[in-house]
Amino acid sequence: MRQILGTSNGAVVARMPRPTVDRGSVLVRVHYSFISAGTELAPLRNTIVAPEASTAVKIEAYTNLSKTYISAALRNPAAAFRFAARLAKQKLEQFSPPPQVKDTSSPPPVADDMNDQGWNLGYSVAGEVVEVGADVHDFAPGDRVACGGAGQANHADYVCVKRNLVVRIPAQCSFQDAATATVGSIALQGVRRASPLLGERIAVLGLGVIGQLTAQMLRANGCTVVGLDLSRSRVDRALSLGMPAGVTDSDEFKRLVRDATGGWGVDRTLITAATKSDSLINLAMEITRPKGTVVVVGDVGLNVKRDVFYRKEIDLLMSTSYGPGRYDRKYENDGNDYPFPYVRWTLNRNLQAYLECVADGRINVAGIIDRVLTIDEAPGFYRSAAGQQSDPPIGVLISYPPEQDDSPRLTLKGHLAPPQGAIRYALVGAGGFGTSMLVPQMNKRKDRFFLRGVVSRDAARGGNFARTNRVEVLTTDIDAVLADSEFDLVVIATRHHEHAGSVVKALKAGKHVFVEKPLALTWEELDSVVETYNSRNPAPLLMVGFNRRFSPALQTLRQIVAERRSPIMVNYRVNAKYIPIDHWVHTAEGGGRNIGEACHMYDVFRFLAGSAVERITAATINPAKLPYNRNDNFVATITYADGSVGNLTYTALGPNDGMAKERIEVFCDGEAYVVDDFKSLTKCSNNSILWKSGDPEKGHFEELSRFGDAIAGGLDAPISFDELIESSAVALHVEDLLYER
Repeated sequence: MRQILGTSNGAVVARMPRPTVDRGSVLVRVHYSFISAGTELAPLRNTIVAPEASTAVKIEAYTNLSKTYISAALRNPAAAFRFAARLAKQKLEQFSPPPQVKDTSSPPPVADDMNDQGWNLGYSVAGEVVEVGADVHDFAPGDRVACGGAGQANHADYVCVKRNLVVRIPAQCSFQDAATATVGSIALQGVRRASPLLGERIAVLGLGVIGQLTAQMLRANGCTVVGLDLSRSRVDRALSLGMPAGVTDSDEFKRLVRDATGGWGVDRTLITAATKSDSLINLAMEITRPKGTVVVVGDVGLNVKRDVFYRKEIDLLMSTSYGPGRYDRKYENDGNDYPFPYVRWTLNRNLQAYLECVADGRINVAGIIDRVLTIDEAPGFYRSAAGQQSDPPIGVLISYPPEQDDSPRLTLKGHLAPPQGAIRYALVGAGGFGTSMLVPQMNKRKDRFFLRGVVSRDAARGGNFARTNRVEVLTTDIDAVLADSEFDLVVIATRHHEHAGSVVKALKAGKHVFVEKPLALTWEELDSVVETYNSRNPAPLLMVGFNRRFSPALQTLRQIVAERRSPIMVNYRVNAKYIPIDHWVHTAEGGGRNIGEACHMYDVFRFLAGSAVERITAATINPAKLPYNRNDNFVATITYADGSVGNLTYTALGPNDGMAKERIEVFCDGEAYVVDDFKSLTKCSNNSILWKSGDPEKGHFEELSRFGDAIAGGLDAPISFDELIESSAVALHVEDLLYER
């Protein structure tokens, strides 16, 4: 399929794998998407420069753009900075003087997808349902729908959108009009926050697309609207759509408000502009009557002068995007609706209400649409509109003529070929840990590993990584990799709740598996892994990312305690640092920190003891009403068959600074050893340093290297299957004890 990505030069149409539908989502074939010119072009303004501009000007433009991209990617800052670095390299190469002599004898360049990198654009589309995921029961293939959500409702042939961000299009509403549903809901939420009453005088500051729609909605509510915008054409547009009065000058606007309200000021003011200046918020305070209301819809400066604000006792309100539910993980991702009697207007119900107003003719959408482009024309539009000095169009639609290539698997042109004998693997999940830790460590063994495929639901992020590494296969569907005999290994680095299911599928497909911990979140998941593994004869190699046992400190310590006469006592303290209880690690996706991370520590106990688990006890804090969890503030004690004891203190109550994260104390045969945050190993009797490093070394490279050698040599996995299952079972049992199950 095709998708428009934002780039340093405006936009590019990139070949992408079609998204696959997942639980609680709807897969939609897009007919039209809406470009909000102000929102989408703002980051590119002043970054599209003429070819004859100086190198300094070009570099400054690039720097501004990379900052914008990084600020928009705070959910994954490491990936954002890596991407910005790649942009810098590409830009500096472009800024270099071209060679004076061109070799005309060289063959034409081979088609290459690798430079088609960028970030998701778009957040408002309309189309028809192709497929629905599990737990979605009120949509069916063929339904006409509108969708919202940045990162979901992208400018693309197909989008996969969570259920609460999808609404049905009324019969009288066209796909073109419905594609504006998201910006319409933003305007509608601002109006709802203002709570306008019939006959009131209301000011709208900023007459871009959201301001235009806001003015129409207020007029439909029986209000008299006066508008302000610096652009004469935008003011004229609003007047042509029914707004009674509007001007471009702030002083003239003040006089207009004075005369229209008998000197009292408007009842309510909605700020729908975007500016870092504080002038608009203070203008709003000045023109609004005492006891009136100011609603901030746009991104504006909020340094309010207190005197007018205080004297008039004005209500200052913020309007958040599409409405209640926006940015709430449980609402957007998990599909949990708010009760209708208590939250009448959620973001979903706002989307639906807007489309019903359009269908009834109360909102004129055609009046704000300036252009309709095909997807192939979009890059030229972005570049020209971002670079032009005059006002960009208010609203632009992109149409999507049928595309024949709608496979969830894409073979990238210009990919690298695997070296002879290398283990060809696919990275499943292109998040931070997989791309910044696992793949770089595996790249150190280019003699052993070759990255041939990337599986990612986020085709833009996964695609950027795949193209940067000149990977052959980019797909949104793990089955496309498992069905390919040219893959030897899958490396699973998705969120925790997907680990066990992916392991089972990979083992059944006969692939070797490396899965980042944890192996499973429930007993049922663990049972399914055991059953599948035991049914294979011979079974592929399975490795869980219990890397700490491969660290230099623990490898050295294991050699020492292997010759012991007595059992060992191990005290393992983890100062885990606080993570807010609404973080994904604590949700059903993460399984909590005991299962998700403490499994590392249980594996260390097993490694050092060299003996099977015999008994487990655990105790936890009682957080009462405080924002702490039982499963990241606990003590667990594990007794082993040889008499050894491992005691884990895992807490999120400690300091962020001043104390290392991990400390291991091992006692046996009249001696003690300390591993300090995997930076050193000390023998306590004489304070001798047995191993030391400037940075923590937790064994990731050694773990992956040994696993690769085992696959290549037909050897057993570096950690036996029984030990993998045992450490995973210990975590599950401790979880049961902590919650008294």
